[in-house]
Amino acid sequence: MRAKEAYRLWAPEYDATLNPLLSLEQRCMAPLIRAAAGCDAVDLGCGTGRWLAQLEEVGVRSLTGIDISEEMLQLAAKKLHASTRLILADCQSTPLATASSDWIQASFLLSYVEDLQRFAIEAARIARPGATVLLSDLDPATKGNGWKRTFSREDQVIQIETHPYQISDLRDAMDQAGFELIHFLEAPFGEQEKAIFFDAGRPDLFGRVKGLPALIIARYRRRG
Repeated sequence: MRAKEAYRLWAPEYDATLNPLLSLEQRCMAPLIRAAAGCDAVDLGCGTGRWLAQLEEVGVRSLTGIDISEEMLQLAAKKLHASTRLILADCQSTPLATASSDWIQASFLLSYVEDLQRFAIEAARIARPGATVLLSDLDPATKGNGWKRTFSREDQVIQIETHPYQISDLRDAMDQAGFELIHFLEAPFGEQEKAIFFDAGRPDLFGRVKGLPALIIARYRRRG
């Protein structure tokens, strides 16, 4: 199922779903967003506003969330300040002004992007010189372990369409668009995520994936 339709269906239950990947991402990325204080910040693929709410707490100068799912944005609006702008748009072609952002963030978005180069070019367009781009996603290496993007609804497992890529593809796209890599992490699940697997009745899965790359986090800086 295409991502836009999938997230329309998933939206009502998205925030209530225990997800070890979100737990791992929170653990690894939350300390990094403190650097967004005082920035004009954008969250591409903001979903229900999980990171937008945390960026509000950091104390950004301005904040914008962009997503293709109207249903996800409606949920985001309920938890965010009125000053945070929410825009229904494709992250590869936004209505944002050129050189308008100091901080650009995208959480679990890259796998849904059909053209990484187009995404990188758009990020470069809206980024000011020296701006930070902070990206997270399911580690491409997990594809070899049979991992898929799925969720359950009404006793049905729905698989979301993704566009596989390699880490080298991301690095090439960002480099060609004018970004330099500052920080890169391949993070495995740890004891902090163990309880989520066990509560879901999947201790066997935790045993198989513990120690394997599960999440990538990449921080880039706009050159120029």
